[in-house]
Amino acid sequence: MSDLVLDVTTREKRGRHVNAPRREGNVPAILYGHNLKPIALTASEMALKKVWRRAGHTHLVDLVIEGGTARKVLIKEFQIDPRSARPLHADFFAVNLKEKLTADVPIVVTGSPPAVDEFKIGQLLQPLAALKVECLPQDLPAHLVVDVSGLAEIDSHILVGEIELPKGVTLVHADLEEVVVKIAPMRIQEREATEVAAEEAAAAVPTPEVETE
Repeated sequence: MSDLVLDVTTREKRGRHVNAPRREGNVPAILYGHNLKPIALTASEMALKKVWRRAGHTHLVDLVIEGGTARKVLIKEFQIDPRSARPLHADFFAVNLKEKLTADVPIVVTGSPPAVDEFKIGQLLQPLAALKVECLPQDLPAHLVVDVSGLAEIDSHILVGEIELPKGVTLVHADLEEVVVKIAPMRIQEREATEVAAEEAAAAVPTPEVETE
C-alpha cells in the first residue's frame, strides 16, 4: 500500500444535502474513473486535509471505502471555501496502474541565479508554473525541478525542452521553445514600483467637494 491512506464511507444524499456531513466535520466527495460508476463518499475533514497537504494532485493515495480493498487514486479536485479555508468537496480519480495518464505537474525553482543575487542586474521571472506530462501513475512526479544557478546574464533563460524529466515521464506540452524561467532587466521591476507609487499618490489626493444649491 501507499504511505498515504484515506478511509472514507459511502453516502446516499447529494445536492443540497451535502451540508449535513460538513456540519459533522466531514467532507462530501466522489470517486470516478475508467469503467467505474461514480461513488458518492464522505471523508473526515481532518484526515482529508492531512492527506491533501502531502499528496496534492500528483501523489497516489490508497482510498479505503468502509474497510474494503484499497484503490489507487489521485485527488483531481479539492475545493476550498475562500472565506473559511475549509474543504468543500473532493474528487478522487481511480487510476489503472497499467495505463498511462496525463497530469499537470508543478515546476519548482531551485538554486540562486547570479544575475539576481550576485550581480544584482536583473530579476527572475517564471512565466510557466506547470507542465503537462504523460506517464504511468506510479511514475508521476510530485514536481519538476528547474535549477536557475546558471542564469548570470539579462535575458538568460531555460526552455521547456531543457527540463530534465524523470525516467518514464514524457512531455505532452506543445511548445518546447516556451520559456519557463528568465532573467529580466531591473527596470521592469522599477517601472512597476513607480506606477504603483503614482497610483497610491493619486488615490491620496482628496476629491474636491462640489457645493450644490
